Amino acid sequence: MKKNKIALITIFLILAVSVLLYFIPINQLIGKLPFVNRFYNNTTLEISTKAGVAKIWINGEDYGETPASIEDLPEGSYLIELQKIADEEAFYKKHSFQIELIRNTSARIDLEMGPEDLLHGVILYYTPIRTTSDEGFLTVISNVDNSRIFLDGEFLKVSPITNLGLREGQYEIKVLAPGHEEVEVPVLLQNNYVLNLKTFLFPIPVHFESVEIKDE
Repeated sequence: MKKNKIALITIFLILAVSVLLYFIPINQLIGKLPFVNRFYNNTTLEISTKAGVAKIWINGEDYGETPASIEDLPEGSYLIELQKIADEEAFYKKHSFQIELIRNTSARIDLEMGPEDLLHGVILYYTPIRTTSDEGFLTVISNVDNSRIFLDGEFLKVSPITNLGLREGQYEIKVLAPGHEEVEVPVLLQNNYVLNLKTFLFPIPVHFESVEIKDE
């Protein structure tokens, strides 16, 4: 009888743990354990907005206003929402971004927010990659099709770029597109990680000069 009780308790515990792991990823579960989280959640998310201040929500939770440096978030996928603060909030749209946070890495959102859908700046974050080579990898996406991408001043490729292998180190990335303001950002490539760089380019405003017509 005693053995049967032990067997039933063991089965119950296995089922309970299985259900828990199904609904809560192991990385997030470990990150919530006391004392362990300060070592496991070694991540940093920096959010800044040029020419104004924006409200921040992370997975629906209010995280204050920009600029913000948020540390020790558990590893996982996050929904970041930003809305520029203005007298007429309807003038500025709430923008949503999905990013990955990987322990021992940092992520950055650095944007200028214009009216409607207009954005200018960058979002960057790292994701791990399985490889046998000692390289870092670069992925670049632009909101403008066929943008030209430069690496340390030299033309590299037309966007998008996916998992381009480069030696570990710091680089200067510039993204250009006709009729748009350029984006330039320093990046650091790390071995066995993909640096995901999303760029947003403002269209250059068009100014029409008035022509004075003289009566003959």
